[in-house]
Amino acid sequence: MVRDHGGGRFRVEFLVLGSLAVRRDQTPLELGGPRQRAVLTMLLLHANEAVSVAQLTEAVWDSPPVSPESNLRTYVAGLRRAVGDRLVTRPGHGYQLVVRPGELDLDAFDRLVRQGEKALADNDTEAAAELFALALGKWHGTPSDVTAGPLLRAEFTRLQERRLAAVEKFAKAAIDLGRFDDAIDRLRRESAQHPLREELWALLMVALDRSGRRGEALETYAAARRHVVEQLGVEPGARLRQLHQVVLESRVPSPAALSAHRQLPMDIAEFTGRESELRRLCEPGPQSTVVISAIEGMAGVGKTKLAVRAAHRLVARFPDVQLWADLHGFDADELPADPAAVLESFLRLLGVPGAQIPESLAERAALYRDRLAGKRALVLLDNAAGEDQVRPLLPGSSTCLVLITSRRSLLGLDGVKSVFLDVFTPGEAVALLARIAGADRVNADREAAVRVAELCGHLPIAVALAAKRLARRPQWTVSDLVGQLERGGLGARGVFDLSYQALPDHQRRLFRLLGLHPGEDVTAESAAALAGLTAYEAEDLLETLLDEHLLQQHTPGRYVLHDLLRAYAAEQVMAAEPPPARATALRRVLDWYVHTSWNSAVRLNPQRKLEIDTADPAVHPLAVADHDAALLWCDTERANLVAAVRDAAEHGLAQHCWQLAQCLWDFFNLRKHWSDWIDTHGVALAAARAAGDRTAEGRMLITLGIALREVRRHDEAIECCHQALAIFRAIGDRTRQEPVLNNLGIAYMATGRLDEALACYEQSAEIARDLGHQHTEAVLLNNIALLHADAGRFDEALPRYLRALEIRQEVRDPYSEAILLNNIGEVYRGLLDFPQAVAHVDRALETFRRIGDLYGQAESLDNLGLALDGLGDRRGAEKCWLESVTLFEELGEPKADEVRARLG
Repeated sequence: MVRDHGGGRFRVEFLVLGSLAVRRDQTPLELGGPRQRAVLTMLLLHANEAVSVAQLTEAVWDSPPVSPESNLRTYVAGLRRAVGDRLVTRPGHGYQLVVRPGELDLDAFDRLVRQGEKALADNDTEAAAELFALALGKWHGTPSDVTAGPLLRAEFTRLQERRLAAVEKFAKAAIDLGRFDDAIDRLRRESAQHPLREELWALLMVALDRSGRRGEALETYAAARRHVVEQLGVEPGARLRQLHQVVLESRVPSPAALSAHRQLPMDIAEFTGRESELRRLCEPGPQSTVVISAIEGMAGVGKTKLAVRAAHRLVARFPDVQLWADLHGFDADELPADPAAVLESFLRLLGVPGAQIPESLAERAALYRDRLAGKRALVLLDNAAGEDQVRPLLPGSSTCLVLITSRRSLLGLDGVKSVFLDVFTPGEAVALLARIAGADRVNADREAAVRVAELCGHLPIAVALAAKRLARRPQWTVSDLVGQLERGGLGARGVFDLSYQALPDHQRRLFRLLGLHPGEDVTAESAAALAGLTAYEAEDLLETLLDEHLLQQHTPGRYVLHDLLRAYAAEQVMAAEPPPARATALRRVLDWYVHTSWNSAVRLNPQRKLEIDTADPAVHPLAVADHDAALLWCDTERANLVAAVRDAAEHGLAQHCWQLAQCLWDFFNLRKHWSDWIDTHGVALAAARAAGDRTAEGRMLITLGIALREVRRHDEAIECCHQALAIFRAIGDRTRQEPVLNNLGIAYMATGRLDEALACYEQSAEIARDLGHQHTEAVLLNNIALLHADAGRFDEALPRYLRALEIRQEVRDPYSEAILLNNIGEVYRGLLDFPQAVAHVDRALETFRRIGDLYGQAESLDNLGLALDGLGDRRGAEKCWLESVTLFEELGEPKADEVRARLG
């Protein structure tokens, strides 16, 4: 409620779920133009929290003005006319909008969704469906009446994701209740608006099929496939294709099985044995501390599969959050995961914007523990290198459970419950063999089955591969398999050989080439580039390798090699492929990453010019439909992209290395992946230097310097700028000297070295002038003049301001022109030329009044009063100051007290 001047109370509603609106007693309030509305939107999305000037700047502008603080003060002032003292200034922290319970539709939406989730957990599906429907009823369109910068666009994306998650929860509940028409109506609308979100199509297929409309379900799949193929150039994901097949066979699974909102990897149907270990992992732990269970054992023994099976059994007890990370503790091709990077990923999943994630490991760990406090959360940490890697990733709340897998003992962790996993017992090994190859065949020759288990060393991964061999050869007996294994050798290596050698040539070739693929996993498209195939051909081969147990799949459409098989594939590619063939394959897959990254980068920032080489004709990069699709692809491929930069450097492909790093710049900046930015650009810089490419070296120094400046490593940023400047001067590239000098000036300003900053700005402005870059010249001249004026060097500031004014008048920007006129008036006052000061400030005041800028009017009235006072016109000065005080008070600006003091 807002109190009026008569002591009454108004009812206030803040609406952000759609077109922005504020209503007081049902009456809509005037909220100003698109940028002012963007400020209000950002404040509402962070209601009752301080939002910094830097955050608001990134929320409102793609390319901020020279002095965004002034513009923001104007917008805040305009908003205060609507919301009054609800919008408060937090000195040093920014602005905060005070919202009371029941006033913000976003709060009501979140509350109803939480209640719906609780109803589901209590098995009250009918109540859940009603609550989700009420939550969705809070939406009244999509945000479209604000001018959004990158941060606000990211906020809108996250907000839309929350809405779509609620849509899917509602649809699943409605389907379970048999309310098919409700689900179908909602899903038809949503899939039309979000045609690349496969979960919506999948649920629509389920609803249609269950309501007896099988033909429409199949038409729905055809429509989904058409959108995905036309917009992304790929086939739908494996789950949607499998559902299509299920619908064809008239066996539709429960919609709960289609959930895409958990971070856990997929469970496997063929899991066998380990019952005692499962019981131990799933038994309730102490209520006073976080429960930590560590599964330890050798490679290939099934630690991950056991952990995933246990995690899925435990989800009902830990429904709020399920997080998963592969820590790469023993990966021959990757360094162990940095706990700070893992925490960054977890925090993003928990809703923390990238710009708000702290730099230090300790601060990230503290924020992570805070976000999980009181939540029923399950954290699965796979393939841990040791205790030091794991400790920062442990929650602090007794409501949480942690499952860890490692090849090492983790007894150094306080309170850990260790479960040592040995190879299978003979009975478990034979049971897995029977499960995959068929119980009848195994029971027909138990003795041979036991021998197979022995020859596999009872190692689960080897037993599974051998069983798959047998299953694919119906003419074989178990004794035939024994003969094959005895000729191939004992243990996993012999089984790998047996499986690999039995593959057709084209499958063997793709399998071994995967040993060259950068990063954690592979898609049909990246595998196609690696092997010089089409995506359709590659997907068929990958699915076959998946069927053969030579690949795993934690996420639909993404394929993973087990550590042992990755090492085996790397051995085979070195043995079977000559160096030129290996080099061609690696170059092709890096081409694919570079060019798909370029397609994404131009969607994320259409203004930036990127230069890359032509791709191999056999490579078909993904076409990226829009900004959201580009961001999604980069998010999904992030680990592989970072690995690709490193791989390119390690194999001497310097151009691929620095071009890929260049293409990732906007993504890293948008998502605030500072560590990845600094890492990849540092690697690319070294690669450019090793190749002797001076231009590339200079470019990488520029972008690396920006990243270092963003994390306040100013000395290193300054050194990068100096090195880049020396390079571009040496090769005579003035176009690139201009941004280097500008960035160097910014870094100097941040460290208080104003004279050096001015020198850099002056040089950059001269270059901009020579090259005809008028916009850059005006920005630099204004910055230069401002620094001179702040230092009292008015005779130095004046000519720069006047030249900037000429340029602004040419480009017809009245707002910037008014600011310059007011600044020029201040300079003339400093020079004691009061008539000129009055003349320029009068023009500024006239412009501010014409465009309706109250803050600008208040500032120029104060300035005009000082100029008139200098002329001896005290009466005229006091009139200006009185009007200025009135405006500042109306705007809620503390400067009102400063101006009031001039009145004596």
